Amino acid sequence: MKIQLIILTLLFPAICYGQKNASLSEQLWSSVKFCSDMFEDNDEDGNPDFEKIDDSKNGYLKIFGIIPPCGCACSATVGAYKNNDGKYTFLQSDSESCSWHKKVSSNRNLKEILPDGFGIKSFLSGQSAAQPIAPVFFLNFNIPQVGTDTKVKLELVPFGLKPAGNELICYEYQQLENNAQSLRVIQTIAEEIKNEKTLDFILKDEFDKISEEDNVIIQKAISNGDLSSIEFLQQYLTEMKLIYDLYQKLDCTEITLGWSREKSSFYIKEKSGKPEKVSFTAFLIKNAFWSYVC
Repeated sequence: MKIQLIILTLLFPAICYGQKNASLSEQLWSSVKFCSDMFEDNDEDGNPDFEKIDDSKNGYLKIFGIIPPCGCACSATVGAYKNNDGKYTFLQSDSESCSWHKKVSSNRNLKEILPDGFGIKSFLSGQSAAQPIAPVFFLNFNIPQVGTDTKVKLELVPFGLKPAGNELICYEYQQLENNAQSLRVIQTIAEEIKNEKTLDFILKDEFDKISEEDNVIIQKAISNGDLSSIEFLQQYLTEMKLIYDLYQKLDCTEITLGWSREKSSFYIKEKSGKPEKVSFTAFLIKNAFWSYVC
């Protein structure tokens, strides 16, 4: 035991020294290892097959490519933001398509580097009467290769996924066994119905007002096993309508963040991207629904 403690005592300073003295490029490459390790060397040239934009010596790195056998896409982008003391804050954006995984992370607590109170109120001046029970928005950070101005886009979490958390915004979502449900049939119904008021009839329990033509479309989805009843369709539509109402009230969907080297944090520089006013039916057709990829 004493020998093990002596070895650890000798090694720990060396490990810490190595981490502190790793170059900026080495630190950035280390942070994207989870993605780079997924790629294979199909052309047998001794290197994994992926594309890269390697400006890591200046604080920017992006890798992206296709993972066999399903053709899933993986990408990782990381940028280094310097403060007046010469220290770096890393901001990273990761995506892996087969697991519907998107994540934003940092080597520091995100709340420390984002503007004070940054959240749904940064995009929405009011609030809806009812709140969805799980996060419905994801913050997608566009990390720049040149400069430090960073665009943040408020995106909808794909319908059918329920990320953990009790706030409207999340910084990560992915397909897990207990949080993914196939609701793609609802999008199909929205695409195929002839009368846009049909969805309102379902929401209001006015089933007798649904046309025979649209009722055939709905009953076909139920008989195929995608929905157990029209009441279940109504339940899911009610949840989606809450999200639709909230989205329509947004003041903006994009915010440009500036970087303060003095405070070592971001500040709001500009807001843009007023949501397009669309019908509930068009909203369902336009947005993503979770489904199995591989």
